[in-house]
Amino acid sequence: MAHGVDPYPMEVDHEDRNSLNNNVDNLRLGDRGLQNQNQGTRITNKSGVKGVCWHKDKSKWRAYIRVEGKQKHLGLYATVKEAAAARNAGVREYFKEEVWAANLIDLDTIKD
Repeated sequence: MAHGVDPYPMEVDHEDRNSLNNNVDNLRLGDRGLQNQNQGTRITNKSGVKGVCWHKDKSKWRAYIRVEGKQKHLGLYATVKEAAAARNAGVREYFKEEVWAANLIDLDTIKD
C-alpha cells in the first residue's frame, strides 16, 4: 500500500510481529500460511515452548508443527529441550527461511 498498489490476495505481514511497527522495512507481503507461521507462543501454551506439549499417556514431551493447516507429529522425547530441538528441525524443513527467526527456539534458554 505504501507504493500505491493493493497487494490482494497477499497480506501485509510484520516481520517483527509488532503490529505497531509499520516501517516499510518491517513489512512484507505474504499469504495466510506465512501469517500463521509468524505467530509467537500462544498464551495457553503450558510448556513455555512453541510446538511442544506434554503427552500424558506416554509421559513424554511431544514435538509438533502445523503445516498448511495440518498438525504434523515430530516425535516424543524425554526432555523439553530434545522436543524443542526436534521442532527446530521441523521449522527448518517445512517453513520458509524468512519466518525462521519467529519460530526457532533458543535451546540455551530451556532448562533440562
